[in-house]
Amino acid sequence: VKSFRSKNLGYVYSASHGFFYDQGKGDVRHMLKYAGDELTHVLFADTYNQTKDCRYILNPPWLNQRGAADVTIHQHTAMGEGEVDFQGIFETLREMDFANRQLKPDAPKVGGDNIACVSYFGFPEKMDKQAPEAREILERELLGK
Repeated sequence: VKSFRSKNLGYVYSASHGFFYDQGKGDVRHMLKYAGDELTHVLFADTYNQTKDCRYILNPPWLNQRGAADVTIHQHTAMGEGEVDFQGIFETLREMDFANRQLKPDAPKVGGDNIACVSYFGFPEKMDKQAPEAREILERELLGK
């Protein structure tokens, strides 16, 4: 992202992809700080660290018939249901003043508030409860409401 040096391009950080980004370390603070001012969008969802044994079950077995690299499985579950360090994410985003920054304010074709959104999938029957809870978490942690 930093090599493009474009005011029209920002960085999207997906919390549920963090273990993929750094080969299982889950060092969210480092990743967010590295993105720095280029960070314009954060997607919130939990997951398990896929580098640890027995985290995912492929079903049916033929999904992975050609080898481990053919299928990558991960979840986007509710915050608190996996292993993502949300305390680290929220503390770092507050330190960065993410919620109050503008998305590329001097760019000619883009601009506006930075974006924080929830990216849950897999359990639509839980959304009536999980979606409002997620909004409350984001408002509390990022906006102090």
